[in-house]
Amino acid sequence: MRDLRAALVLFPVLLFLCPAAPLKADEPLIDQLEHRLAALTSEEYHGMPGRDRRPPLSLLRLKQARLAEKWSLPEAEKYARQGLESLDLATQNQLPPLESGELNELAYIATNDGSAQPYYLYLPPQFTPDRAWPLIVFLHGYVPDINVLFPWILGAEDLKIAGELGALVLIPYGRRNTDFQGVGEKDVLDALTEVLSRLGQAVDQDRLYLTGVSMGGRGAWHIAAHNPGLFAALAPIAGHTDMPRWWGWDRSTMPVWKRWLNERDNPLDLAENLRNLPIFVQHGAQDTLIPADQSRRMVTRLRELGLPVEYEEYPDAGHYIYWDPETYRLAWTWLLRHRRNLSPRRVTYKAYTLANNPAATAFWLTLGPIQHWGEPAYVDANRLSNTEVRAQARNWVSLAAHLPRTPAARLVVNGQPYTRYLTAVRKILALLCPDAPSESRDLAGPVADAFLAPFVLVYGTAGSEEQTAELRAQAERFADDWEAFADGRPRIVADRDFPGDRRDLTPILFGTPQTNLVVSALAWDLPVRIGNHRYGVGDRVFSGPTLGLALRHKGRVIFAGEYWGSHLSVNHKWDAIPDYIVYDTSRQEYDGTDQHLCAGLFDENWQINPALQTLYEP
Repeated sequence: MRDLRAALVLFPVLLFLCPAAPLKADEPLIDQLEHRLAALTSEEYHGMPGRDRRPPLSLLRLKQARLAEKWSLPEAEKYARQGLESLDLATQNQLPPLESGELNELAYIATNDGSAQPYYLYLPPQFTPDRAWPLIVFLHGYVPDINVLFPWILGAEDLKIAGELGALVLIPYGRRNTDFQGVGEKDVLDALTEVLSRLGQAVDQDRLYLTGVSMGGRGAWHIAAHNPGLFAALAPIAGHTDMPRWWGWDRSTMPVWKRWLNERDNPLDLAENLRNLPIFVQHGAQDTLIPADQSRRMVTRLRELGLPVEYEEYPDAGHYIYWDPETYRLAWTWLLRHRRNLSPRRVTYKAYTLANNPAATAFWLTLGPIQHWGEPAYVDANRLSNTEVRAQARNWVSLAAHLPRTPAARLVVNGQPYTRYLTAVRKILALLCPDAPSESRDLAGPVADAFLAPFVLVYGTAGSEEQTAELRAQAERFADDWEAFADGRPRIVADRDFPGDRRDLTPILFGTPQTNLVVSALAWDLPVRIGNHRYGVGDRVFSGPTLGLALRHKGRVIFAGEYWGSHLSVNHKWDAIPDYIVYDTSRQEYDGTDQHLCAGLFDENWQINPALQTLYEP
């Protein structure tokens, strides 16, 4: 891996940093850095995520120093010294200049868990900020031991190609090996936002490109599909496009909620969203890790839809075609020929949730909440002229189309004309379901979606000392699992210390109404009943010493009973938890998850929907 330790920060530091705390002259550099950063932590919010004032690069350097001191104290001190230098500059509201012709290691503070997350930005040797440059977003492949000391980054020869082509390259860290799903996808978009904010007009936003290799190829597919209109072109390399097929899972036997969880991020199921996006795919025909069939089937599906795609398959090549720098030259040269078209005549968009598209936009369309939860929503809209859009839509509460304010402007959806004009956004609104709940179900999603927003782990103290110790141990275990997965450690607090006034903070609660004060306060609003290893769902009751429950209801997450997922790896441990599940830890399903006894998705009113629920029948 390349030596990035002298790299520079890319983050607009807040102007109100606290002064450095007095330090002992003989205090180790790592401790000095840790103490100075601690002095910047907001006392009002007890270091909760979302309100952090610490400079991100200094926080990253502290993380790197603590890792490095396990094998080299001089190396650890080097990181600590760089962190102190970065902190000194930040307290003076100064940002060191970026190095052209180099890969700059940068960082931001993740709002969900308050951790410093790195990303890497390459500027061509000829870079100047007085012109707009194209930007290539590159997503890395899977490496089991990836961390902030040894990230998966492009080599000097690869970056030299980008320099010759006159392109910037952004390499997100992706929170380790997340398949760039969930928190990994958020990391990509957050890193991109950081770069666009800092460089401003120096980035041509009509020439943003997305590419990736292997795991990153898969990430490129679904991130582009979730965000139509963001990128100008797409170039996946040796990536899989159908996760259930790759794992050998039979979708027809999946519970309805597990099929929904798989399809929401599955590129093959989101192919319609790639309309208007030029795509160039590369794959080795002899690939045994991710068979070329994964790309072939996706290309076939895109062509069936009449979408633009070019496919290059190498007859004698295996998986690692991206070890050859010429693979990048071919992909990047192709990408740079394209510019984004923000006004296509036809837009198609399919969504299972809008958690992956917070702006709820697809080119010139803005989409409202999903009407019936658990079913995909779809729209096929055609701009017939500058003043008229006709669309076929299903399962949306509303949609709006960008049109000029003129008497002739109209939006026709499912044969019904709409003319209500929203002046502030210059759009005509079609309210397709006037009686939809006022509290948007799209603000929710399954349990893993709770980890996209600021969250804190809250263990119960209302039970016995033994119960409190067990719940705290579960919270610590969760924090360990999260850190191993997403390279950040969430805050842990007792229920009595949870800041209930923090409406922007999601509590991840451990315990029952009898053992956790926060769970007790909200139990009246839950559509399930929670006891000591005893859970009621509708007219059914499940009990036993090996059972547990997990649920997300109106943004709050509850874990009760036995700890979830002991037989799963740290990667995607929580991805298979729907809105609610009662599970048995003594038995596991085909994918390694604990055997569900009763599980499903809540409806749009946050109630049990029998059509979205399955019961285990031995």
